[in-house]
Amino acid sequence: MKIKAVLISAMVAGAAFLGVSGTAVAAPTTAGTSVTTASTDGFGPSCTKGKNLTNGWGQCTTKGSYKWRVRVWCTLGGSGESSVVQGATRTNAYCSWGNVEQVELVFL
Repeated sequence: MKIKAVLISAMVAGAAFLGVSGTAVAAPTTAGTSVTTASTDGFGPSCTKGKNLTNGWGQCTTKGSYKWRVRVWCTLGGSGESSVVQGATRTNAYCSWGNVEQVELVFL
């Protein structure tokens, strides 16, 4: 228990050093999970993103004429992008080198 308390104390001190206080930080996305994203003004599209081993995906459910794509960052330094899609749909991006580390939805 004492070790756990010391680790938590060190994490809090590190967060304070970095200027983080009272801010929620999302955990990294792991394989097979999804994250809901939306614009900060509440009027943007409602979208989710996720990944498996070599693919990242995005899905938007809000109707409209907005354009977007999925970008993936891969473990061996590569990246990939989907084609540009419009409106409510789902699309994938592929890592040809390594596995997907991060998925990003890019609105154009």
